[in-house]
Amino acid sequence: MKRVVIVGAGYVGLTLGVASAKVGYEALFVDINSDIVSALNKRKATFYEKGLQEGLDSYFSTKKDIAFSSLHDLYSNYDAKQSIFVVSLGTPLGSDSKALLLPIEKVTEEVVKWMKPDDLLVLRSTVAVGTSRHLLKKIENLKNISFCPERTIEGKALEELHILPQVVSGSTTEARDIAADYFQKITQTVLHAETLETAELIKLASNTFRDLNFAYSNLLALIANEHHVNVNELIKLSNFRYERNTIAFPGLVGGPCLEKDAYILAQSFPKFESNFILEARKLNEDMVLQAIKFIETECKDQNSTILICGAAFKGRPVTSDTRGSFVFTIIDGLKSAKIKAENIHVLDPVVQTVGSNIKVVNQLDQLNSKYDFMIQLTNHELFDDPKFNQFIDQSVSHVVSFWPRKAPTVKPNRSLYLGGTN
Repeated sequence: MKRVVIVGAGYVGLTLGVASAKVGYEALFVDINSDIVSALNKRKATFYEKGLQEGLDSYFSTKKDIAFSSLHDLYSNYDAKQSIFVVSLGTPLGSDSKALLLPIEKVTEEVVKWMKPDDLLVLRSTVAVGTSRHLLKKIENLKNISFCPERTIEGKALEELHILPQVVSGSTTEARDIAADYFQKITQTVLHAETLETAELIKLASNTFRDLNFAYSNLLALIANEHHVNVNELIKLSNFRYERNTIAFPGLVGGPCLEKDAYILAQSFPKFESNFILEARKLNEDMVLQAIKFIETECKDQNSTILICGAAFKGRPVTSDTRGSFVFTIIDGLKSAKIKAENIHVLDPVVQTVGSNIKVVNQLDQLNSKYDFMIQLTNHELFDDPKFNQFIDQSVSHVVSFWPRKAPTVKPNRSLYLGGTN
């Protein structure tokens, strides 16, 4: 098989498509978003990811279209031949905090219409345990399905696709072997999961473990703040040469995976014992409210100016992804506190917009001269720059930071440090 059809050209699908093309596969994309289709056919990356634009330039040099709005359009331009179909849709949560399965069902039904008997469907989306088996039972003519969890970190996805072990599973031995052969060309190590359910659970288990670890460190941050203790010092000393400790450092925990995977894992085991997973998730979700409470207490003027540092959901590695970012919670909270939108500015190296009437800048020299409050949401390298520290010291009255600077000089009673000091 030399053709890979990626259905869903978002962060997961597009990076996998580029990685597939790099090792010789003909990679084609299907996405219902016409802007994504148009951009890819111009070989333009639709988000920032290290090496992504270069990959599109290098491995898709043909002038023929590579992206389509439907499989019908794709096969109007390409002859049918044996293929691997990769479904990489996002998995939104419904109002009940459970993963919405219907979009994946509909897309899989459509894909199966175009599959040859020995083609493979790889499910790459994050799903509740049992979803792959459910699709097998419900969709007629679906034979070969392999769940292969995606576990790359945004900002290093193309690098990690080539070095992280890839777990594969299969509804049949043939499905598992085709998936293994495919990923062995991309990465160094392929691991075989005994069942589809094992592979589904691996993704949820990995991300929820991280979420729980961060929740514990964030709880420590709140306790340490209450007792005037530097939580980063606490964690460093606790972990030093004590191999049984792997306490993470505190910080905001968002993004398109960690914000929902705990819910999907709990959905897979809807019993009382799963409640502690959801309590940890809620603690991580509520951490950002500490910033709003601090500003509501300290802010005496609705004309106050606010600088938010970090708009993407994380700072390292660099990404432009704002899905699951707390910047929107902060902006909404400030607006509820009657802060004017034109007085809220955002500094982020690559994000271009966070909504109407909010000024976003990418460089320090684009900032105003004075701000009443600064809220640091991420740990981007830009915020380690001595010029940034100097600007904060000279131009900001109050600081709220979840990733504090190495040597804060503002008065403690005018600042809130929920990550200690590095």
